[in-house]
Amino acid sequence: MEFEEVARKRLRVGHVSERGGINAVRTLLESQGLVVDEVDGRADYGRDLNVDITAASRITGGIVGVQVKGGTSFHRRGRWVIPATPTDWEYWRASTLPIIGMTWDPATNSIRWVNLTEHARSRVHVVEETYDYELQDDGVSEVTTDRVLDSSTFSSFIETIERYLEATSSSAFLELLSADDIVRRRGVYACWTLGRADPAPLILLRRILPGLKGLSLWDGITALAHATPHPDIGWNSRNWISKPVEQEIAASMRWSPSELVSLVHEVEQLDSEILGWERGGVGQSLWSLMAMDPEILRKLRLATKFAVDEEKLDAAARLLICYQWMADEPLADVLSLLDEVPRLRTHQWVGILIGELREHGRIDVY
Repeated sequence: MEFEEVARKRLRVGHVSERGGINAVRTLLESQGLVVDEVDGRADYGRDLNVDITAASRITGGIVGVQVKGGTSFHRRGRWVIPATPTDWEYWRASTLPIIGMTWDPATNSIRWVNLTEHARSRVHVVEETYDYELQDDGVSEVTTDRVLDSSTFSSFIETIERYLEATSSSAFLELLSADDIVRRRGVYACWTLGRADPAPLILLRRILPGLKGLSLWDGITALAHATPHPDIGWNSRNWISKPVEQEIAASMRWSPSELVSLVHEVEQLDSEILGWERGGVGQSLWSLMAMDPEILRKLRLATKFAVDEEKLDAAARLLICYQWMADEPLADVLSLLDEVPRLRTHQWVGILIGELREHGRIDVY
């Protein structure tokens, strides 16, 4: 007696690799103490796992979504990749949870990852360990997962994710307005974390800068100086800012005379142990910011007068030193300005400045 073969359901192509990838990622994350919840396949709109970040066996409150791609079909031209469509880019960009893309190599059981949300939100994509970059383009059809994730790199992975979560939290930039200098410093760091790839956070920092005090001001000036041709920063591939981003930040460096007074006065108030107006000091970095304004000479003259009116004579003297450096005729222009604010002549630095100008014609700002 012959039996007809009954038609049975078959696993869809790629299901085994997909399942294997999810299992491999889940196993690794759970082995490192993270809490992993798998997303119901019927409700999967772009992530396979929801992951709670933990520290010392405690839930930190940080959560990320993970999208997993497994199998050799995602190994293309020597790279492991996450496919992307314009819809994917928009989803990754808009997601309230950062979406982390992970690929799994079944031959070696290796996992690689990329922060898809950070990638989508960035204006530029900086190539790791080089000075190359690519402009963000939602037409790009794939994203490379170039960071290996295993037990030896896991702590670095968690540190990177926590830094991104902190920088992108709803309160991160509000910390710039805190009365606590330590909290303000965290706000500055959030701006720096995101600002290398997107100018908006560092432009925000520039707007807030004249209102900062203490070490948060020092941090803010130092961070923004990376968007200027500062001559003494130890440049490397991890702190340089690409031209498209740098140009937008630099264009925001237009200072009012009152902002110049505030900035210079607060730098003068910093602890004497902090390097001030010398090479490698915060004063040098502040000057790098000030000099980006094409109208700085005119504004320095006005700022010097404002500082005298506000009884900030140390700031006025420092602004005068900056003014002579930019002036066409340093001695004549300084004497002319002092005729308008004669009280500044009594400051101890001014007599020294005039003597140096008579002898050398011009002196360095720092």
